[in-house]
Amino acid sequence: MTRTNWPLGGRLSRLDPRTSGTGEGSPTSAFPIALGFGALAAVLLALGAFVPVVAGAAPGFISAPLLIVLALAPMVLVVVFLARGRSAAAVGVLAGTAALAPGRLVTDLEFLADPSASARPELYRPEVFALPGPAAGLWLLLAGLVATAAAGGFALRAVGARSDGQAGRGVLLTGLLGAMIAAVGVMMAPFSSEDAFVPVGSAFESPGLVLAGSLLMAFGLPVAAALSITSGTEFARGGLLGLGVGAATLALPNLVSGLAVPALGLTAGPIVTLVGTAGLVAVAFVRKRDASAASADQGSDESGEASLPGSSRLRVTAGVLGLLTMLTALVGALLPSVMIGDLPGPHSPARWLLFAAGLLVGVLGITMFMPPLTESVRPALSVSWSGVALAATAVLTNSITASELGAGLGPGPAVPWIAVSVVLAGATACCSVVAGMVERDDREESDELVSPPALLIPLLAGGVLAIGAYGMPTIVSPDYTEPALWSNFGTPSWGLLIALCTVLGVTSLALRSRPARASALLAGAAGVTLLRLLTLPLASGQIPGARAGLGWWLTLICGVALAISAVTAVTATAVRRSKK
Repeated sequence: MTRTNWPLGGRLSRLDPRTSGTGEGSPTSAFPIALGFGALAAVLLALGAFVPVVAGAAPGFISAPLLIVLALAPMVLVVVFLARGRSAAAVGVLAGTAALAPGRLVTDLEFLADPSASARPELYRPEVFALPGPAAGLWLLLAGLVATAAAGGFALRAVGARSDGQAGRGVLLTGLLGAMIAAVGVMMAPFSSEDAFVPVGSAFESPGLVLAGSLLMAFGLPVAAALSITSGTEFARGGLLGLGVGAATLALPNLVSGLAVPALGLTAGPIVTLVGTAGLVAVAFVRKRDASAASADQGSDESGEASLPGSSRLRVTAGVLGLLTMLTALVGALLPSVMIGDLPGPHSPARWLLFAAGLLVGVLGITMFMPPLTESVRPALSVSWSGVALAATAVLTNSITASELGAGLGPGPAVPWIAVSVVLAGATACCSVVAGMVERDDREESDELVSPPALLIPLLAGGVLAIGAYGMPTIVSPDYTEPALWSNFGTPSWGLLIALCTVLGVTSLALRSRPARASALLAGAAGVTLLRLLTLPLASGQIPGARAGLGWWLTLICGVALAISAVTAVTATAVRRSKK
């Protein structure tokens, strides 16, 4: 038999299931083309680390060694997998790395529009106010990213038929959560700057091309992670590792820039991205376990399960806690949060938001005493607690500021009620979550999981939009600057962070939940987003000149996407059943 003379001792001469290591499909003739584009991309990106991207410019630190390592890392993984006979994993690396290439390409186009606004000290640090033209390094980088995308496209063609993924809930949840965390980091400020020549901010404070590229990357991370995890095992491993390398390529230069470049400082953005990347890499190795092993593990786990209270008792407890949460939140909203001597001070603009958040938890808590509604509503109660945290931190910021100012100002009688309401809201959520765990153990459920293709686009759109919805101010006013995540971080920002993490967790969990529970989870997330949307109308009367900011419009679109996802979770499954 004639063999093709490949450098790796002929391993690519017969790329069939026997050489893939898992039997997950036979790479076609597109595989050598994908390898060729991958190698070309590595060379072009490595050369781009040496050559200036704009005329007469230099990087802020000696970045070439780091950039070369990051450029070559995907192909190093490919070679390692091929040397071990795992061609499906090698294909996955090329596909995973390519997921972020479009966003990186759009971001790099800012060097053509305005290099000084790029905030990329690993490639260019401006020292004078000027608008230099592009140099050869930029064209090498753009060509390398085009080649990366081409390698991913041919890799997907080469992978052929794959086995259906048997990802466990924990694996999919961890992978998607890691990707979402990395996406949050991508949207945050890459570093801080005291240099007037290096303006920097979050993606939402950046030029249009940088914002568009960041959104593409933030959207690509969870999409690529979900598609990888639900694919064949070896392809999933390579895809997650390739995606992790791509995310690290975004974060590490910013991390080093913040540490090594004078007048620049470290921020949480690249660290958050690397934390999410670590989650992707961890799932890449956990994913090796197949369905039979998972079944065996489940069988062994059953023998060691802890005994928990009955689900009905837990639901009643969650209902009682929900009602107590409502009571304390309503009292906290009505009492003054600031005192001027012995007189009540001005009320917080967010007090009616706290009133609405407490009312939402209380109404959902009442349904825990109505057996026909209990199981279908309980997941929404598990989510709605974050609305109380969102509103409570916004109210408490006035009390904290009054304490710091002194001069007769001090916290009002609302403070202990509000603090207790947050604790009770968290206890309500914990009790509700445990009740859901017991429900799954108490009975055998034959319902199929939500169909990922039917839910994926609106669900991920809602998750990505939530980053801007909770990260950007919803109110814009000449005399008022609303705290947010990406700018003017303050006490209310912690509530925003809690709500954002809750919504992102819901979008990750809903994909692997039963249809009714997925719909309730998403409805709860939509309810919390609605509370965020109410910030403007409830506070506009107390803030002169208040109008909707970018965050308000993103919140509106995010809420619509989550509502569509809640409906799709049930209707798509019902339609699929009717066709069977």
